[in-house]
Amino acid sequence: MENFFVTAFYNFTDFSDAEFKQLEEDSPLYGEQYELCGLIIIAKEGINATVAGPEEKVLEFEDRIRSLPGCSETVFKHSYCNFKPFRRFKVKARDEIVTLNRPDIRPFPNTPSHLPPEEWQKVLESDEDYVLIDTRNWYETDLGKFTGALTPPLDKFSDFGDFVRESGIPKDKKVLMYCTGGIRCEKASIEMQQMGYENVFQLEGGILRYLEEFPNKNYEGECFVFDHRVAVNQELQASEKYGLCPHCGNPGDEKINCKRCEQPGYVCKKCAVEEKKKTCSKDCAYQYQRQLEQSMR
Repeated sequence: MENFFVTAFYNFTDFSDAEFKQLEEDSPLYGEQYELCGLIIIAKEGINATVAGPEEKVLEFEDRIRSLPGCSETVFKHSYCNFKPFRRFKVKARDEIVTLNRPDIRPFPNTPSHLPPEEWQKVLESDEDYVLIDTRNWYETDLGKFTGALTPPLDKFSDFGDFVRESGIPKDKKVLMYCTGGIRCEKASIEMQQMGYENVFQLEGGILRYLEEFPNKNYEGECFVFDHRVAVNQELQASEKYGLCPHCGNPGDEKINCKRCEQPGYVCKKCAVEEKKKTCSKDCAYQYQRQLEQSMR
């Protein structure tokens, strides 16, 4: 069985025009050079990626990333997968490496507001007064979250600011926030500070790094990831509970045998209420619906 080494990372830096142009030219070649699958997002503000491949090649790729301007201190979060977690290798150039629709926000990593997992755990186990906020989307928080966390019903990350404005959280309240790998909190924490919040702290490295050090502690459930693993469990292994719903693309834990072709699969609870969506694909759903209509004539 083939084993894939997965690395996830981001780095905010100010690429010059010449540096970014070189990165646009070089990065599409990384897939073949390092035998990678996965996604790299690049912007003038930095780089954000999750990729997988042979461990030796991935580690060589990480050295290449560290050689980029401003990326020498990049932190990589590792896991393994016994199947190919991405179909192909892609590079996307965007205005932001994480979309808050605030390209003016430029984070500064490794500030005192970043709590390593061991410090984060101490706060969680203390008697301090704080509010804990999950900055991810609703379909991610449905799979797992920190005990006692607020889980805003976000459809997209750019809605986070609206949630905060309407939340009524006191401006002097200590705020702890977290996300999958840390990148969303980099911008969300600054946005909250610009709104007047005085004590905002984020989990350094996100849930993925926390689970490396504290599995089966204060994080409940599994952690959604944006690849074919769907989620990882407390040991950072590919989920055996969830699959991607073929009808809406969200994670689902309703196991089915397709009504048309009898192939096993998963659908989400919302789609499972429709008989035609107890199917393994949109094509099977269409064909099964036709069968139902013909049987009723």
